[in-house]
Amino acid sequence: MTKSLVRRASTALSPLVFLIASTAPAWAREAPAKAAASAAVNPQSEAAKAWNFAASDVPVDPNIVFGVLPNGMKYALLKNSTPKDSVVLRMRFAVGSFAEAEDQRGLAHFLEHMAFNGSTNVPEGEMIKLLERKGLAFGADTNASTGFDETIYKLDLPNASDDLIDTGLMLMRETGGNLTIDPAAVDRERGIILSERRARDTYQLRSLIDQLDFQMKGMNVANRIPVGTEEVIRTAPASRLRDLYDRYYRPERATLVMVGDFDPAAVEAKIKARFADWKGVGPAGADPEIGNVDYQRAAAADDFVDPAIQDSVTIASFKPWVDEPDTKAKRARKLAEDVGEAIVSRRLAKIALNEDSPILTGYFSDAEGWKKFDQITVGAVAKEGAWKEALALAEQEQRRAVEHGFTQAEVDEQLANRRTALKNAVAGVTTRRSEGLADALILAADGDFVLVRPETSQGLFEAAAPSLTAAAVTAAFQKRMAGLSAPLARVTAKKPVEGGPDAVLAALRASTQVAVAAPTEAANAAFAYDSFGTPGKIVSDERIDDLGIRRIRFANNVMLNIKTTDFQKDKVMLSLRVDGGNLLATRDDPTKVSLAGSLMLGGLEAHSLDDLRSILAGKTISPVFGNSTDAFGGSALTSPEDFALQAKLMAAFLTHPGYRPDGLALIRRVLPQQYAANDATPAAVLGRDVGGILANNDPRSQTPPLEKVMALDWAQLKPAIADSFAHGAIEIGVVGDIGEQSAIDAIAATFGALPERRAAFDPRTDARIRQFATDRSERTLIHKGPAEQAELRVYWPARDDSDLAEAMQLTLLSRAMQLMLTEELREKLGESYSPGAAASLSDEFPGYGHLFAASNVDYKDLATTRAAIFAIAKELRDKPIDADLLDRARRPLLEAMVKSRRENSYWLNYVAEAASHADRLDRSRKGIGAVEAATPAELQALAKRYLVDDKALVIKAVSDKAGK
Repeated sequence: MTKSLVRRASTALSPLVFLIASTAPAWAREAPAKAAASAAVNPQSEAAKAWNFAASDVPVDPNIVFGVLPNGMKYALLKNSTPKDSVVLRMRFAVGSFAEAEDQRGLAHFLEHMAFNGSTNVPEGEMIKLLERKGLAFGADTNASTGFDETIYKLDLPNASDDLIDTGLMLMRETGGNLTIDPAAVDRERGIILSERRARDTYQLRSLIDQLDFQMKGMNVANRIPVGTEEVIRTAPASRLRDLYDRYYRPERATLVMVGDFDPAAVEAKIKARFADWKGVGPAGADPEIGNVDYQRAAAADDFVDPAIQDSVTIASFKPWVDEPDTKAKRARKLAEDVGEAIVSRRLAKIALNEDSPILTGYFSDAEGWKKFDQITVGAVAKEGAWKEALALAEQEQRRAVEHGFTQAEVDEQLANRRTALKNAVAGVTTRRSEGLADALILAADGDFVLVRPETSQGLFEAAAPSLTAAAVTAAFQKRMAGLSAPLARVTAKKPVEGGPDAVLAALRASTQVAVAAPTEAANAAFAYDSFGTPGKIVSDERIDDLGIRRIRFANNVMLNIKTTDFQKDKVMLSLRVDGGNLLATRDDPTKVSLAGSLMLGGLEAHSLDDLRSILAGKTISPVFGNSTDAFGGSALTSPEDFALQAKLMAAFLTHPGYRPDGLALIRRVLPQQYAANDATPAAVLGRDVGGILANNDPRSQTPPLEKVMALDWAQLKPAIADSFAHGAIEIGVVGDIGEQSAIDAIAATFGALPERRAAFDPRTDARIRQFATDRSERTLIHKGPAEQAELRVYWPARDDSDLAEAMQLTLLSRAMQLMLTEELREKLGESYSPGAAASLSDEFPGYGHLFAASNVDYKDLATTRAAIFAIAKELRDKPIDADLLDRARRPLLEAMVKSRRENSYWLNYVAEAASHADRLDRSRKGIGAVEAATPAELQALAKRYLVDDKALVIKAVSDKAGK
């Protein structure tokens, strides 16, 4: 069950329950105790009552401006400057697919589409164009979503100007009461929604529907999936959409949230002026009755079979949901419960790493269902064919926790993780991201929890933590598990389960007869890799002043590049690049270093991966080590306090990799699951085969056969990477909130202390040769999904990205092509929900790159889609792009480029290679200028050069059932 389907599910009740202001508290397990009379902690205003925090003893974030208009519309405003000079808007309507009648199934989602298709003040087809002209990209900055009980509209404004804020509020007001829902526009949108429905018709969705139908019998859930039915989408008249709109798109069901770099008082005045006159039309719709689960239902089982599905097991149980206000006492109790639940998940994760384990991963989750039920689930992804063993393991580990409880070491590990997460949240309070805060406020719209500052969460945690002994956590968990309904076991498998549900139920019952022993205490070892020798000496130190980058070389030739930033308080990114990577593979041995990508799973000589999870509990550390095109290593997000330990861990993976058999065994359990889905959908089969086709069937770019990768082992990998690990050039990048000297000292004591390395990366010229497909004949790939599902892609060979101006022009050209494809395939023909185009220009393989256009379509529309793509390419060749189209392609790109410069991840791309690829630093300096300078004539010239029909390679993916 996912959060998008069941409001505030297990993800909101994660081990980090007190981490951030967005954390929702737990769902009640018992009737609330009567609170003693005391002075109010929170304001007693109408807004506080509307947002349901007036009576709580949990103090609300005082920086948030909460409001409610006389018409019932709620709003919340928060000034926040990360990202700088931007604004996030969210508008939530408390209505989703639950409100649909039988002849309206899918119309809540259809209505979401119609919000972009005409209103009183914005003609059909103009809303997206209006936003593109102001720098918003469709999809990235302009989007919406429909769930069972809510519909949310999203605008991410690239700047906080009055004009853009006014535009955003105007569009939200149009959505709220002024949609035209023109019958002709409705008819034009049907094909787009059918395309979206077709694309979402996957084995995962079918499994979810089966799961909901099995677990929630008696409820309108499985038959109210938001994508609806094909018949309704094809035939429902506009009047049935209008019916939903008038009854449910009303101010009393609306919540507007704005977070960003603005003056809340000024924006509040704008909201009042814009929305005060909004009134509902006609009678208001009632809250839909969705039924409830049968708590007296006997134990039952279900199986779902599909060749592409992961083998998995779940055991779910329910109890009635009890309404309970958010209080300090509730949060303290929920903390104890969550610690227990997290320990069960931790035990399953530990078991998953055993060499002979029947599972790949396991979990314990907690979900609330629409204020109807409270659900707990224990589950696991199973080794293929091992559902029976996995089911027994999950059942017995849950029962072990109930019968024998937890050890103090287990509790302490979870508390350490929470304490560190809270400390980091408090340290980063001034650089919390606006998107996350806005989404948290939307979650709080129903009044189920009080939105607090991280300091408050930390204080509540520290007040409760001393009482959380192993006995206390055990008691809370046991109480949490009491009174649940009989278990519902479910198995998903690639092959039919012999005996079906009866066999599953029998296996569950047999497992319950197996006695479980108490857990054993396990002592944690100290981290073994604390010293790497005498810290290295700096032999070269220079600054690139205009980019704020410092470049250092140690005596052993290790390169260190540093850029300090204030973008995210107390967060630091560390990148390690060790010469080698996938370039060590050859045409004769294309999987030579494939296992290096999973080296982390092999642990260290002194510690398994599971050992590291315990040793590093309470630390902001990531056990990261893998490979990329030309390097081994990886990047990790850490804190200034833990930066030195993160460096030691990454150095240990380089100098003392574990090559443990349990890691290899896990890889071999995972691979069959991954490969089984490689031809399940058009996108999957394209992902499997396109790389090799484009690279002229170079085996290094092909997906290797399963039997080949299953035969790989650590013994084969060791000699392949030995020279790189012992002698290869090393380059380290550091970006974030850390003092330069602290970073230097940590790297000097680890990588700087290693024996001498080669001074430069091997260019490996021969290994960098890639050739675009010489055979341009059309290719047809076969997937095993529904007959009507197809995808068409057209590729044109281009170039690498070494010429910055041309690379930026090609990017602009592809963005213009995408806008044209959207207009033609989506808006005019109604054939595709999400056509796309892009430029892929290599920075690793000289001369290699391509432009492409793609669209997911109905099988019967392949020919018209193909013709449309080539017609657009011809139009781009034959005449210059008009000024408006270029503006709509360019402005969102420029806004994204400007915004990205305030992100650590943007700078890490440059800092990570600031010594070995110093020439690429100019891209940061000149990229925006190159986009601004591009002209229609230059783009047309590139279209004439590259978008040539006889150079194109057409690849389509069709079903094995198509045409039958």
